[in-house]
Amino acid sequence: MKNQPKVSVVVPIYGVEKYLNQCVDSILAQTLKEIEIILVDDGSKDKCPQIIDEYAQKDPRVVAVHQPNGGYGRAVNHGLELATGEYIGIVESDDWIEPDMYEKMYQKAVQTNVDIVKSNFFNNLPKKENKNKWKKEFAIPEGPFSFINYPIFLYFHPSIWSCLYKSDLIKKNHIKMEEIPGAGWADNLFQVQSLCYTKKIAYTDDAFYHYRRLNKDDAKDLKDWHIPFNRTKEIHEWMQQQKITNKDIWACLYKRELAYICLVCRMLPFNQIKLALPNIVSCSRKMDSEILSTSSFINDKERKKRKAFLQHPILSILYYKNEISLKKIRRFLIAVYIRPAGFLVQFLGMQLAKGDCPDRPALIKFKIGK
Repeated sequence: MKNQPKVSVVVPIYGVEKYLNQCVDSILAQTLKEIEIILVDDGSKDKCPQIIDEYAQKDPRVVAVHQPNGGYGRAVNHGLELATGEYIGIVESDDWIEPDMYEKMYQKAVQTNVDIVKSNFFNNLPKKENKNKWKKEFAIPEGPFSFINYPIFLYFHPSIWSCLYKSDLIKKNHIKMEEIPGAGWADNLFQVQSLCYTKKIAYTDDAFYHYRRLNKDDAKDLKDWHIPFNRTKEIHEWMQQQKITNKDIWACLYKRELAYICLVCRMLPFNQIKLALPNIVSCSRKMDSEILSTSSFINDKERKKRKAFLQHPILSILYYKNEISLKKIRRFLIAVYIRPAGFLVQFLGMQLAKGDCPDRPALIKFKIGK
């Protein structure tokens, strides 16, 4: 009878032939040998399917899975269903890990008897790599702790791939990714559910995981501003269904949502501000004012952010886009340009223009002639 693996590593894969060998080789090089590696190809059009089949032929620990394209969430869920290990880890196919990652995290999990071990990780940027400063910024407990007593984890990057999960935690509570097209932050609800269901967590400030980031500013990686609002809605609905009323958990969730709103503001094209405005205001309004005003997890700056998004949403968006100045505010609110080639009149974000006029940001633009 085949021995149960200590760790199952799930790798969702789509169109990453450039990085896939580095990723899989780093998992095969683990000093913890009792692992299974579940490579789930999500209908890749490149050479990924052939690459994972080659790995499966060479190493019996590798399981090659092929499925029609269904998105990141479905690929991870397929891998979770097949996982047989005591613990489960997730590695994204364009990242890579240190050789001792799972040995050290598994040892910590067994020694502390926790449901989740979370580690720090490296942000691999185009020109440099850095480690998160969570230990300096937050007083993270040294030993095992409960999520209720330390809900600030909700404010951290979800980084579900820097965690080791007890298999029973995932399977008995039916924790799954949102199955949505593409990636779309499918891990947000997974992170919230796993934290809310866990009894004990252990944290290590050692960094083992190399998270490949193409841009220094996350806003440049956010392709669709609807995504944070869609995930926020799903999280709120789930927490309300579960009747989670702990004020500290909600406060830390609001803290993260305010950061997400600022992220959306930075990535918004000017012609999308009008469309995004109701979502920004609605998300801000749904935050419980009493929790925001009394929670020690919310600072004064965050309270002012929320107030500004409710009272002066357009100016707040411009501010967090780093586009605001007295000159730009004046041009946005009222501007008149008259030239031989045409004219432009702008009032309270509404623009009327004719001919060859300066390209000015506006909520509504009307063009006359050429």
